[in-house]
Amino acid sequence: MATLDSQSLVTDILNALSASVGGDIKVFVPFAERQATALAKQAEWIAEETAAGQLTEDDRAWFLNDLATLSKNFAQVIAGLTALTIEKAWNAIVGAVWAAINAAVKSTIGIALPIPGMP
Repeated sequence: MATLDSQSLVTDILNALSASVGGDIKVFVPFAERQATALAKQAEWIAEETAAGQLTEDDRAWFLNDLATLSKNFAQVIAGLTALTIEKAWNAIVGAVWAAINAAVKSTIGIALPIPGMP
């Protein structure tokens, strides 16, 4: 009877996670830094121009509304990327776990157990 080596499975899960989401993390950080820098520069400009009396109330309201919209869009992109990363992590984890189970039981029961979808 085949067995499941839990320590090997831990390694397989971590390797699968690293392979599936490792690249995403490298993309998130520079993207977030660029977006945060752009927002900070715009906020700084709005504050300077307001303090110098160079913006009318309407102009300031327009720039602040634009800044809020850009902030919301940034947050939504990060949320979307996070959801995609969660799905990739799920697929990597259950793929490794079910592969280990199936390797241990397929010869005994004659079929591979189906991999579940993400809840």
